[in-house]
Amino acid sequence: MSHFQSPLGDFPRKMMTFKSNGQFVVTTKDEILRRCEQSDYKDCRINAYPEIIEKDGMLVQPPNLIFIDLDLANFDYNINRLDKVKSSTLRKMAIMSCFPTVLWTGNGYHIYLPLQTPVLDNQQHIFSKERFPNLFANKGKYSHYCVSEVFMQFAKNYFANGKSDPQHRPKYKTCLIRIPETYNSKCLLKGKSKGESKVKILQKWNGKRIDAEPLIYDFRAWLTQQELDLKKSETRKQKPHVKQTQLKVSNPGIKSPSQGSRINWIEQLLKTPIEDHRKYCLWRILGPYLLNTKQLSDQTSAHILERWLLECNKKRSVNFDVKTRVHGIVKRNRGFHPISLSKLETENNGLFLLLKSNQIPI
Repeated sequence: MSHFQSPLGDFPRKMMTFKSNGQFVVTTKDEILRRCEQSDYKDCRINAYPEIIEKDGMLVQPPNLIFIDLDLANFDYNINRLDKVKSSTLRKMAIMSCFPTVLWTGNGYHIYLPLQTPVLDNQQHIFSKERFPNLFANKGKYSHYCVSEVFMQFAKNYFANGKSDPQHRPKYKTCLIRIPETYNSKCLLKGKSKGESKVKILQKWNGKRIDAEPLIYDFRAWLTQQELDLKKSETRKQKPHVKQTQLKVSNPGIKSPSQGSRINWIEQLLKTPIEDHRKYCLWRILGPYLLNTKQLSDQTSAHILERWLLECNKKRSVNFDVKTRVHGIVKRNRGFHPISLSKLETENNGLFLLLKSNQIPI
């Protein structure tokens, strides 16, 4: 176990063993080792997250470790099928330059991916539960989860293409990861040897936490779609099933409210290179405006955004790859509208003042 590079840091945290009656608190690494020894190294698991996740009633622990459980039983004990899913999961992570820890548990694979991510619940302007009233209602699908915990579930399914163990729904309090070089008691009970039942490291985390921002964009879109689908489902249940015939009148001279619309201050921003807040402008203002307000094509929107960024780069170099960033914005911002000026002033006052200093009519 001493060779296992782990993202675990803060104590106290909880663990569980074969001989324990539920979870218990540990405060040092020495105590973890002692508890493992007391349990004959069987079913030794420790929580990926510390015991203290809130301060003054506010969540302070980000969802910065993703746990993917690929259970052999879910693939009819076909190791080839299991290996294909593991390989495709790792390939998808590699696209984001992720290099996770991979364990063989005796019954499948565990993949542990540390990320650099904020506490999503504290981003009220984006992830307030009030924005998703059906999902987080008292009897809603995620009534007992915080938004950051739902992100953990989204991320594991995103990387594994929905093939991870459906019974595994991680939360801060239940995200128990197996300790390498310990034994899986289920394997031992099946008559497997200790060697076959040992939890083994197949790949070690490289120590780098990858910025989860692109993943958060996808999570936001996914969460919004989940809410819309649930709302439509509830509406269908409430409406009487009466067959109606609607007369649709087509008038080529009348445009929809959004089609071809112009917002003067955003149009001016597109002509004005700025030295800061460029990422924010892309995903909260310019991307949604071009794609959804002006309803331009992906290709045209991407061209306009790239051209704007190149002008911004002349004022101060951007610290990201322009084409990759723009591709992500175009891919993830369909259906979202740009932030209003009144909300911008409170949500990002620094940008609001920057636009004002650049004589953008706000």
